[in-house]
Amino acid sequence: MGPIVASVDDSAGSRSALLVAGELAAAFDATLVLVHVAPRTEAPGVSTAPAGQQRLREAELEDARDALRRIASEAGLGDEVEQRAEIGSAADRVVAVCTELDASYVVVGSRGRGGLKSAVLGSVSGSVASNAPCPVVIVPPHAAENSSG
Repeated sequence: MGPIVASVDDSAGSRSALLVAGELAAAFDATLVLVHVAPRTEAPGVSTAPAGQQRLREAELEDARDALRRIASEAGLGDEVEQRAEIGSAADRVVAVCTELDASYVVVGSRGRGGLKSAVLGSVSGSVASNAPCPVVIVPPHAAENSSG
């Protein structure tokens, strides 16, 4: 069985998704891989020079790694899980990681927006569900309260 990929950030939906992903990984005796995607940032004057772009990318990745370590620690996972820091479009990067790792499942949180807000604002969970190479579990923000773990 391939790994269970969990897309994580600082939202309530992400925390619920992480708990569900952990339960799935335990139930299937699968590896749990946490993915945190930081958006690309542009810094006027820095982002145009190649050396500046490299420094900016390294800083973005380090921030994403720090977020992953904090999220894993708060969930009581520590170094027990693989952690992947990515930069770019959240949905695109999560799908790319799932493809690269031949994931069995991907678990993403939902922000609990209604259909109209999601259509206007876009939806990472919807985009992952439409494009992932594996089954997608979308977890609502307060699902952890009903979780068996």
